[in-house]
Amino acid sequence: MAPIPPSLTQEQRVAASHAAVANRRRRAEVKKMVKSGELSLEELFTLAEVEDCVAQMRAFDLISALPAIGEVKATRIMQQANIAQTRRIRGLGPRQREQLFNALVR
Repeated sequence: MAPIPPSLTQEQRVAASHAAVANRRRRAEVKKMVKSGELSLEELFTLAEVEDCVAQMRAFDLISALPAIGEVKATRIMQQANIAQTRRIRGLGPRQREQLFNALVR
């Protein structure tokens, strides 16, 4: 039998909704900074250690947000680094991060 989620009050639901919107906006802002070159890959990983919402960003979204890299290149890079499409930044191991740096930093 599947676990039943806890019942939330209306205030708790509203607060959770506001938190989710704020997290999505922050991730969009970070992707925009990466795309513009304002934020390097190294700085992003440092930021992910501090900000939980950045650590929850999918690695594929991060890679495809980089300048001159689209979805096809991002998919190829992730396959070469043995990273699953659903992997989040927080879940990347040291070897996977190293392979990303090698593939992306020119």
